Amino acid sequence: MLYDAILIDADDTLFDFRGAEKNAIGEIITRLGIEDASAPQVYHRLNKACWEAFERGEVTQAELRVRRFRDFLHYYEIEVDPQEVGEAYTEVLATQGMLLPGALEAVQAVAARLPVAIVTNGITMVQRGRMERSPLKEYVSAFIISGEMGFQKPDPRMLYAALDALGGVDRQRALMVGDSLTSDILAANRAGIDACWFNPEGKVAPDEYQIRYEIDDIRALPQIALG
Repeated sequence: MLYDAILIDADDTLFDFRGAEKNAIGEIITRLGIEDASAPQVYHRLNKACWEAFERGEVTQAELRVRRFRDFLHYYEIEVDPQEVGEAYTEVLATQGMLLPGALEAVQAVAARLPVAIVTNGITMVQRGRMERSPLKEYVSAFIISGEMGFQKPDPRMLYAALDALGGVDRQRALMVGDSLTSDILAANRAGIDACWFNPEGKVAPDEYQIRYEIDDIRALPQIALG
């Protein structure tokens, strides 16, 4: 299949969000004086639950940003304003622009021949701050962020917005690449766009997802994207 545009998820597909999150929450844990070695894992679990609720439309992004720290502070019985903690965390996270191995090379290769759009569920300050610190920015033709759109993947409008931003690319001529079945792949399925699942951990996808390609290394993307 020859494509006219490639849409790619940001976190855990191109950006090393786990590393970024580890650095940022580590800073916040230090500021709060928490000495529990498992605190990062506690935060990760609570944060993941909040993002899943966000994808289901159960909470807004503004509520998510406070709720995850409200739950975290409650777990450790710390009486601090969760909104202030959340704002501090966001500021630190926005400085973390590290990429996953091979991500830059893959995007460079694709962008040399096709327009690339990044389509991400995220907070504007965080995503734009990290992109500004990343060498990816000069290869990205469109940057679609849920925090600016008012809706999030798996809403297909996120992908439609990317196609529009690239000049009105036909959905049948685009490929969506991402690591999340419930966000990236489901959005592609709902939008009628081919899906490439980035699956470095070798998970097994339920049958309800339509996956045209599956890769375990992002460096395999150019061969698929460029034919």
